[in-house]
Amino acid sequence: MVTINRLIVGIILSSMFSGINAQQRLLRGPSPQKLYQELQIQLNSTENPDSVIEFYTIYALNNKRLSPDSSEATIRKIKDLKGLTPQKREAYVSLIKAHLYLQPYPDSALIFVERSINFFDQENERKRIPGLLNLKSQIHGQLNNYLEAEEALLTAIDLVQNENQDYISIELNNLMNALAGIYMRVGAVEIAIKRYLQMLEIETSKDRECSIRLSISNAFKANNELVRAKEFLAPCLDDNAIPLPIRVAILKSYGNLEKLQGNNDERLIFIKQAIELQEQTRYRDITSYYFLAEAYFDKQEYEKSDSVLNLVSNKELRRVQPFTQINLRILDAKLLILKKEYNSALEVLNEAQLILKRLPETPLHVDVSILQADIYDKLGDHKKSYEIAKSIQLTNEVVTERAKVREEANSKVRFQMRAKNEELADVTTELGTVKTRNAIIIILLLMLTSYIIYRYRIHFLLKEERTRINIARDLHDDLSATLSSISFFSEAAKRDDSKGSKKFLQRIDESAIEAKEKINDIIWAIDPENDDWESFLTKCKRYAAEMFESKDIDYQIDIDTKIELPINIKARKDLWLVYKEIITNLVRHSESANAKVVFKSEKDRFIVTVEDDGIGFNAEENYKGNGLTNIKKRVLSISEKSNLILDSKPEEGTKWELVFVLG
Repeated sequence: MVTINRLIVGIILSSMFSGINAQQRLLRGPSPQKLYQELQIQLNSTENPDSVIEFYTIYALNNKRLSPDSSEATIRKIKDLKGLTPQKREAYVSLIKAHLYLQPYPDSALIFVERSINFFDQENERKRIPGLLNLKSQIHGQLNNYLEAEEALLTAIDLVQNENQDYISIELNNLMNALAGIYMRVGAVEIAIKRYLQMLEIETSKDRECSIRLSISNAFKANNELVRAKEFLAPCLDDNAIPLPIRVAILKSYGNLEKLQGNNDERLIFIKQAIELQEQTRYRDITSYYFLAEAYFDKQEYEKSDSVLNLVSNKELRRVQPFTQINLRILDAKLLILKKEYNSALEVLNEAQLILKRLPETPLHVDVSILQADIYDKLGDHKKSYEIAKSIQLTNEVVTERAKVREEANSKVRFQMRAKNEELADVTTELGTVKTRNAIIIILLLMLTSYIIYRYRIHFLLKEERTRINIARDLHDDLSATLSSISFFSEAAKRDDSKGSKKFLQRIDESAIEAKEKINDIIWAIDPENDDWESFLTKCKRYAAEMFESKDIDYQIDIDTKIELPINIKARKDLWLVYKEIITNLVRHSESANAKVVFKSEKDRFIVTVEDDGIGFNAEENYKGNGLTNIKKRVLSISEKSNLILDSKPEEGTKWELVFVLG
């Protein structure tokens, strides 16, 4: 009896979905040969170079996925066209390249979009620019640069609003729809709804009005305002004048809203209506069958659910989005579990796992793993079930952490977007008030905006200045001499044509290695992994010993590597650079025969002493270089109570005493 019922259901549903193969054939776009034939007909119809370059561009864009090589050939033909300025040819070439590189190399596509915009601007073809700005926004969105994407679309909208009314009604809504899509992606749903409502106010076409209503409904659904979501779709439910694909989308969306409200019977009605209408279009949307099968499953009509899934062929399944493929397989596995066909269910879930391996961790990973664990538990393989359960926890943690990071990033973007949109809304609202009030409010807004921008700019200028000072100081302390020697030896090698130039090249090589080592020292000094005192003091001891031995200086080093004092990474880095500068200067300039280094701690004080019996210098004089000044600054940066005592006189040696008060 069960088999007969399933057969009857299958026959009914097969009849409902007849004509599928014909629809699939209609879906296929024109072949490359057909596109080329159409291009030749168009080229033979005109000799106008402006029209010719248009035809070539349309052909290249239509053919970019079917035959990328032909697009490259088309670019070469465009470059050879006569009767056009070089800027115009480059504008179209850059436009084509931007589309070619859009998916694999979005950064390169962005460069070509900018080039195309600049060239079209030079040619005073402003109507091209909004579309290119829209493409620029898409690329920024692909790169998760949402603020840049928003700015590109806002610029495009401003340009379009200066054009004629016919152009505004179509292009403006396209741009505003893209802008609202950006807001939806970052979770700024309320801003997206405002944009959609603005589009609805200026739309005159019934089919585009229903498309906008569908977008508004989806925005309210994202905000969990299900009643309002249904209100915006209701006027389009029974409108037979709108195109069938839009009606299908509306019915499916309305059915999904019924599902979210727990109205499974109503949900099923709307999904059936959507599929019946879909039969009259060229489009076979596999998600519709998934929705129908899921609706039957939720109503516990498992045979009907199974029959619907059987209508979707493996070939069709491979053509749809990965998430749809996975959801269909999960539903199929659930049905197999109910029939206790556990091994078949595992095979289906393994197919889903193969798709998931190509994707970052999502909740679908968890759903598939839960079903696998349940099946193994039913099969008595509790060990395997337990292993999968443990992996579920790890996957959940990864998914949660990724969602947290993404939400934090989007939260910052939303804040800036809301601030900008609130400012625009305030200005727009106040346009209808008294002129005096308008003037006062606008002035206050400008002052506030200027102050925010000023504070924002000052903050980053100061931050940049601090960074530059730190970099300049570090480079001087560790790299300036080495890089100067490389420059000197390079000039010497250029002047010396003899074989003697090899020695200069050797010195350049040695200096480059030295520079690399010094950079490694800086990295080592700030690496948290080297944060323990024993590692730091051991390096100080080793460095001094190597430097003294390289100049045959007799030395005494007394460094207690057991010292333990609280000091942060920056202070440790500054201490290392000060110490290294003193040792380096001693070895290079003091001409001493003996040297002594002492590291000791006394309660809350840490004392570093470096002495030599070299030629010394007059410490009272003001030096133009940055060395001594930087040493003093670094000592003070470690602690305000720290002190530098320098005792040096000509021919009497030099003594450095660094006293760091850490308490």
